Amino acid sequence: MNEKQAEIQVVPLEEANENRFVRFLERDKILHVFTLYDMRNFKDKTRIWIALKNDDVLGYLFVFNDLIINTHGAPETMGELLNCISLTEPTIVIEPQHLETVKKLYEPIGPTDAASKGKITTYLVMRLSPSDFNPTMRHSVRMLGTGDLNEVVECLGEEWKTRVESAISRSVAYGAYLDRRLASVAIVPEIVDRIGFIRGVYTTPEHRNKGLAASACSALAKELMESGKIPVLWVAEDNVPARRIYEKLGFRRTGYTLLGFKAKKIS
Repeated sequence: MNEKQAEIQVVPLEEANENRFVRFLERDKILHVFTLYDMRNFKDKTRIWIALKNDDVLGYLFVFNDLIINTHGAPETMGELLNCISLTEPTIVIEPQHLETVKKLYEPIGPTDAASKGKITTYLVMRLSPSDFNPTMRHSVRMLGTGDLNEVVECLGEEWKTRVESAISRSVAYGAYLDRRLASVAIVPEIVDRIGFIRGVYTTPEHRNKGLAASACSALAKELMESGKIPVLWVAEDNVPARRIYEKLGFRRTGYTLLGFKAKKIS
């Protein structure tokens, strides 16, 4: 082990180093939004290891519910961080510069977004500023509440009822209507300080390409910004229809790219 590697110390996140780690995350809440959210709301399902050098955080590995691995930070820390875990078939979300190291231990077996052309999904991290906002409201839209959940089940199915209910209880959800029937939803399951993360936009297959998703997203983004929040989302680079909607509404790339894939540990 060379001197540079010897200076890096990998330790589990504990109370003694938590404040230092949170300060590191809060330097860029957009990049670390899920880590911050899950630490605050699902601490019992979250395991984190951090790489330190001279008491500075260089990188970290975050495991949620023993199913999802996230890595962030300096590439030279990833090998030691990955040695801390033994998950056999996780879902992995990483920064692109970590892929070479991760593939030494895990084989990508499928993308995390169905629109992806290969085994790895490339996500573009995007945000919306009030000055760029170009709302498109071609359909009737309204904020959804618990009284709408039966209609959500009827029109979109049980899975979306669960997701919409969770968003209503924690933040906000909007629906777009065609012929007075719910046909599209846009939801924000997570809000971290001023970051409103849009994660859940869905239109029934028979009603796509009619502007419904754009209408629901427009109403949702407007609600977020009027309450002082920054709309943020990830979109698969290969999901061209979704990218076009977000770009038309005014979402711009942050410069961050993430990779997601289902993986199998190499024996």
